[in-house]
Amino acid sequence: MNAFFEVFMSSVSRLDDVILYAVQSIGPAWKTTAWFLSHGIGSYPIMVAVLVVALLLIEKRRIALEIIIITAISFVAIYFVKDYFDAPRPYTVDSAVIAYDHEDSPAMPSRHAVMSMVILGWLVLKHPKSKILLYGGTLLILLIGLSRLYLGVHYPSQVIAGWLFGILFLYIFYSIDKRLWSPFKKEIRKR
Repeated sequence: MNAFFEVFMSSVSRLDDVILYAVQSIGPAWKTTAWFLSHGIGSYPIMVAVLVVALLLIEKRRIALEIIIITAISFVAIYFVKDYFDAPRPYTVDSAVIAYDHEDSPAMPSRHAVMSMVILGWLVLKHPKSKILLYGGTLLILLIGLSRLYLGVHYPSQVIAGWLFGILFLYIFYSIDKRLWSPFKKEIRKR
């Protein structure tokens, strides 16, 4: 089993390098866009602030509060997960990786990937009929992940791990929401 794991990890590492080099081969032309995706709209504090204000303006107070709560819980959880894995950033391991950005925290999993999945995923779960949210949210999640690769601060496997953690958190939050809120909502309707 140990030999299989080593072969698997070696294959993942090679694939990480190939994809990372391909994304970075775009050259400096995408730097401003990638920076905006990571530190502008893809920055989870900015994303939360914009969404909460928008939700409050359309009187969706409950969803606004939920986004604040799940963002805070996810942020704290990922802080400990990143510390546990303590993975290096690509630019610290490989001098061929161009560091368009620098981060001090461990790289695994990508916090931007986790948070974009949780925040935008929650919005989609709460508005399942909205094709705009589904397609727009999915595109933004993918572009934020791609920007993290381009900036040289994550390997593809770290971004994918972030998305998977985000999906796990969404599953947990949605399960809790269904168990706690649905019975309460039914009780309110009976009155």
